[in-house]
Amino acid sequence: MQKYAQILIADDDPEDVFIMEMMCRELSFSDNIHFVQDGMMALEYLDALYEKPLPSLIILDLNMPRLTGTQTLELLKQHTRYQDIRVIIYSTFLNEIQKQQCIKLGAEAFVVKPDTYEEGLEIMQQFRDCSLGNYSFPIAS
Repeated sequence: MQKYAQILIADDDPEDVFIMEMMCRELSFSDNIHFVQDGMMALEYLDALYEKPLPSLIILDLNMPRLTGTQTLELLKQHTRYQDIRVIIYSTFLNEIQKQQCIKLGAEAFVVKPDTYEEGLEIMQQFRDCSLGNYSFPIAS
């Protein structure tokens, strides 16, 4: 069992977080995920890991208070300690302009939140596999 989170998820919607937590438990990897409520808290969490391993994947909700997913992504990619962590933007809807901006800033993928629980399980498994280096999302363009 991992001592530190492999995946950091920043999402301000309590219902979305609750559902993702359920999915992680169902997929038996809830101990490897840490949730925060926004981009500012994601940066604070990472800063607190000064001598501990960093997550291998960060998932950012696009629309959050204080720091949006895009703003958080930009700050992560500017910081030498965090710039190599894989980052995925996770959004309720696809906005092609925002998607292109996020990819340009260094996001590995722009994933739209699923409509069904089954699709959500598949995406959460892909997130886990991605964090382990066993999955790459299709090239975003």
